[in-house]
Parts: sequence; structure tokens; C-alpha cells
Amino acid sequence: MSKAGRNASTATTLDQRRRARLRGAFVREQQAGLHLATWGRLVALAIIALWLLWLRRDIAVVWPVGFLVVFAGFAVAQLRLAAGRQDRAWLKYVFAGIETALLAAVLVAPNPLDPAAAHIPSALRLRGTGFSFYFLFLSIGALSLSPWFVLWIGAAAAASWSAAVLWAIVQPGATTAAVHNFDDPLGRLLDPNFVDVGIWYQQIIMLLVVAALLALAVSRARRLVARQAIAERERANLARYFSPNLVDELASADNPVAAVRRQDVAVLFTDVVGFTAIAAHEVPERVIALLRDLYARLEAVIFRHRGTIDTYSGDSLMATFGTPHVGSDDATRALRCGRDILTTLDEWNRERMAQGEVAILVGIGIHCGPVVLGNIGGERRLEFTAIGDTVNVASRIEALTREAGSDLIVSGALVEAVRRENPSGAEAELAGLVATPPAMLRGRDTPTELWMLMMNVAGDRPAESPARLV
Repeated sequence: MSKAGRNASTATTLDQRRRARLRGAFVREQQAGLHLATWGRLVALAIIALWLLWLRRDIAVVWPVGFLVVFAGFAVAQLRLAAGRQDRAWLKYVFAGIETALLAAVLVAPNPLDPAAAHIPSALRLRGTGFSFYFLFLSIGALSLSPWFVLWIGAAAAASWSAAVLWAIVQPGATTAAVHNFDDPLGRLLDPNFVDVGIWYQQIIMLLVVAALLALAVSRARRLVARQAIAERERANLARYFSPNLVDELASADNPVAAVRRQDVAVLFTDVVGFTAIAAHEVPERVIALLRDLYARLEAVIFRHRGTIDTYSGDSLMATFGTPHVGSDDATRALRCGRDILTTLDEWNRERMAQGEVAILVGIGIHCGPVVLGNIGGERRLEFTAIGDTVNVASRIEALTREAGSDLIVSGALVEAVRRENPSGAEAELAGLVATPPAMLRGRDTPTELWMLMMNVAGDRPAESPARLV
């Protein structure tokens, strides 16, 4: 398979997994929504029961209240099935079908406990307000976050109500016709045995339209949630590497870091001095807590200077300046960031030493030049990173800080870049840096020009700094 084919296959697999995770999340939310809908139904049934008991205070009220108890029983049964992990997706459809049919029966069947009800024609019962209860079913069903379930409730309600209307039509003495087909429409409307088919059509159409609109709203909400989840995940991934001021810009772009490219950047490496010895004498929990505390401070400084965190590796960190976009002051920001890191750690070390803890010293190396930028990694994990000789040189410059006794060493290439970026203010930016004899770095054939930050001469570092002295 070609490289393009492998990339396409990987992208397809990742997309399928993402969709599967979203489907799983929605299934869980649908179950939670079903619980919410069931409790909402119980509350609504309780309110209706109290209203009926207040409205009628005779034995006849037992009939409608009894049906409300049956509806509540269905709701409780669904909750118990869900709690017992016996819930099946099809059960809610069965319950909905039974409940809509039962509601139709309640609305058109006479109350056997009310003697006067036997003399009320079924056609006249159709004219009551009971049909509106179907919209309550629809609204509660929408809480399930399932558009298909909402459509099913609408279809089941339409079928149940249609069956009730047809049953009323076939009753003895019932008459049917559209009102406008009669010379005496008022007389027909006043006829208790008259079934207005036109109204039935309107009710069914309105019921189906509302169900479709609710299903569309639920479906749109699901798509919105899915898009928002993807956007937030991508935003969180970007926030791991880029400063907050770039996250919104990159999140709104299409694949802002996907394209592999070559560009000039400034690369900063920092590493804790003597970390192996520190880790050997501390419990693991304290070591991890120390690294988290350290990286929280480094991250804040790097992002403050609009840098990009490339890699965490144990006690070392790599950051780049000029990614994902090349700037007009990348080298200057990298140098300022290096100084700011030292100042920040000086302040932190004062706090640590006041608490009887050892100072944390770091070595910083900075270089600038061309790198290759892009996503690397396998199917399960991708990482946006910079690779190339510039990265290697920056890492080896940082390693020289141990031998040189300086916290910060930069390359001559970085110094030249700072001068280009600051024609009139370069000297201020380079204050405290002293040129050293070119050094041979491992893996390179030619000496590399280096500049070293002399202790307590940086201008932005206090003279009482706890950093090691030359």
C-alpha cells in the first residue's frame, strides 16, 4: 500500500474510533435522558392526579386516577429495568406504544364509575382537551436525546388517536363529514354524535409535524454536541503545545499543523541540573509533584513569550519559537524566555529554600535555524514536533551548561538573529551574554560559536540569586 493509502486508512480508522466513542457517549446520555424523562413523567402524572382529585371528589375520579397509576407503573418498570441492567433499546419503544394506545382508550372510553358518562357519545369525547396530552408524551420523549424515539412516539400517538377516532365513527348514531359540506354547519357542530374528520386530519398532521420538528431539534442538538466535543478535544490538544493566544486561531483553522513543512525557528532546551540525584533521594510521589510544579512554571513562562511546547522528556523540556507561524521576533522571544525562566526559578527557589528544600537549577540552551515541522507518531498517538540539525545543536548547547558553569548558553546564530530583529536595541537584548571560543559539538564537523550568560550580570536577575556561581 502506498504512503498516501496508509495515511488515508489511518485517518479512516481514527475517524471510525472517534465516531464509535461519540456513539457510546450518546448511548449513555440517552440512558440518562430516559431516566430524566421517566422522572419527569412521574412528576407530571402526580400533578395531573392532584388536579383531578381537586376537580372531582367522588368515586368516579378513581377511574382516571387509576390509569395515571398504571402510567406511573410503566415508568417505574422502565427505571427498574434500567437499574437492573436489563434495559434494551426496544423496550422503550414497546412502552411508548402501549402508553399512547392506553391514553387513547382513556380519552374515548366511558368511565364505568360515572353513570352519567354512559350517556355521553364517544364522538363528543373526541372534542375534549385530552388530545393535548400526546404533546406531553412528545416533549418528555425528547429528553431521551433520541430523534428516532421522538418520531416513534409521534407515529404511535397518531396511530392510537386515529384508532380512537375510527372507533368513535363506527359507533351507532355517529355521523361524519367535513363541516363545509353541510348547509347547517352549526347544527352539525352541536350534534354530539358528529365526528369532524377535518379536525382529525389537522390533529394528526399537527402531531406528526411537531414530532418531526422535535426530532430535528434533538438531531441538531446531537450534531452540535458532537461538533463541540471534537472542537474542545482539538482545542485541548492544541493547548498542550501552543500559547493561549494561538489556540483560538489554530482551532478555527482546518488542520493548522498537519502539513509537513520546513521553516526557521528558535529552539530552546532546558534540563534540571542533578535531577538524577534528587530523584534518588525522594519518594516517587514527591518527584512527580516536583516535576509538575516545575513544568507549570515553565509552561507559563513559555506561553507568556508566545512559545510552543514541543516535548516533555523526564526533567527536560523542548520549546520552539516561530511555530506554527514564523514571526518577526522569534529569536528575541526565545532569548527573553530563557532569561525569564531563570528569573522565575530564582523566585521559586527562594520559596523552596525558605521551606528548607533544595534549589532547583536548570541549564538552558538556545539555537535557531531551519527545522522540519509536522505530526509524527503512530495511529494511536500523534505529536506535533520539530526535527533536524537545529534541534540537535540546541540540545547539545544545553548540555554544555554543566561544563561551562552557566545557566544559559546560546548559539552565535541566535545572537545574529536577535541583532537582525532588533537593529537599534540588540545590545539591550544581549546584555550579559559574553562570546566564548567556538566549541566542537558532538556530531558536527565545524566549531559552533557560543555566547554564555555570565552570572549576576543579566540585568533582570537579582544579585542574590541562588543559582550556582562561576
